[in-house]
Amino acid sequence: MEFKHADAMERKSTKFNWRSYKWPALIVGVVILLAAGITYFLLTRGQVSTDDAFVDGHIFIITPRIAGYLTNVLVDDNENVTEGQPLVKLDPTPYEVALAQAQANLAESRATLTSLELGVPLQLTQTAEQIKGAQAELASLQKTLDQLLKDEDAAIQEVKRLEAQFELSSIDLKRNTDLRKTGAISQQTLDNSETSYKSALAQVQEAKAKLESVRKQRAAQEADIQLREANVALAATGKEQAEIKARQTEAQQAKVKLAEEQVRQAQLDLSYTTIVSPANGHVTEKKIEPGQYVSPGQQLFAVVPLHPPQVWITANYKETQLTDVRPGQPVQIEVDTYPGVIVQGTVDSIMAGTGGVFSLFPPENATGNFVKVVQRIPVKITINKEQWHRLPTLRIGMSVIPTILTSEKSHGQAPDKQMADHSRSDAPNPH
Repeated sequence: MEFKHADAMERKSTKFNWRSYKWPALIVGVVILLAAGITYFLLTRGQVSTDDAFVDGHIFIITPRIAGYLTNVLVDDNENVTEGQPLVKLDPTPYEVALAQAQANLAESRATLTSLELGVPLQLTQTAEQIKGAQAELASLQKTLDQLLKDEDAAIQEVKRLEAQFELSSIDLKRNTDLRKTGAISQQTLDNSETSYKSALAQVQEAKAKLESVRKQRAAQEADIQLREANVALAATGKEQAEIKARQTEAQQAKVKLAEEQVRQAQLDLSYTTIVSPANGHVTEKKIEPGQYVSPGQQLFAVVPLHPPQVWITANYKETQLTDVRPGQPVQIEVDTYPGVIVQGTVDSIMAGTGGVFSLFPPENATGNFVKVVQRIPVKITINKEQWHRLPTLRIGMSVIPTILTSEKSHGQAPDKQMADHSRSDAPNPH
């Protein structure tokens, strides 16, 4: 019995008394949490970061100005090109023929003008048959002029119609550009809008060129009619040959000018058979092969620059994060493709509105079921040029995590100072 009692006392004395350590352990835990919180606060103070950011940049859509068959496609997908480098060649034969015809017409017009300026003998009087023939010719010219006036009116209406279509395409492109920024539509939809926009623009330019051509023809026809009227009058009245020659020379000068413009247009069309790169970049979205027939404004492929200033970062920060953000502040940028690599950038600008304001259907807050949602505002961030070698395969659309160092001095002004400066500039001059 005594042995059992002694054994129980020994087990009781060796049992861990956890209650005696409860409060010290709790205090140590609280101290660790406070230290961790203070450390995190000190490390992140003066910084704002977001993972809602991506690489952005210009995209040049390559489209032809003229129609024709492709003879050479000189580039392929993902190929690096330089500004001015030939990309595509169209069959130049039809445009070479058109240029040769225009040059021949110009040479003929100039030869006629030279003859007139040297003095082409004209009869001082006309027979009755000659007067009758001149009047018939004048009537024919007047009929042609009437048709040209109708053509001019039709061309004016066509320009107005195409300008209206272009305005609609411009509105669609702006709307879809804003929608693309919010991710509401695909890049393909935006590309289609850009193609429609450029096609409408090309049609407007073509219609205006046609209108200008009709107007020049009408001017030449009016000058010719004036010449024929002068011939009839001079033949009937017997005016001197010098007066007739002067009017003929003026009319022929108008014809020469028209022929010169036709040659210039033919030269332009021929030059358009070679399409060159508008910028340094990479070819992408190639949709053509040799032998295809292409039309003005048709999308062939895109050239995407991959170096500054054509490429930047678009970061969608919460409105609550922009309190201390100013243009010119330094930014630490980490691209998901290069984990652990931090490059330096600079805040370029802050968008003038939230993404929702420029959406297709802006939010209507004047309703009874309003729910406040934190808005996001796009911030444009440029990557410092000397840092680009650290991102050799940077591509548009890549995910980025930028951290703006708001505690650093910036080149921009604080909002209060900007408002004060604006108020002073708007104040009336007391003098």
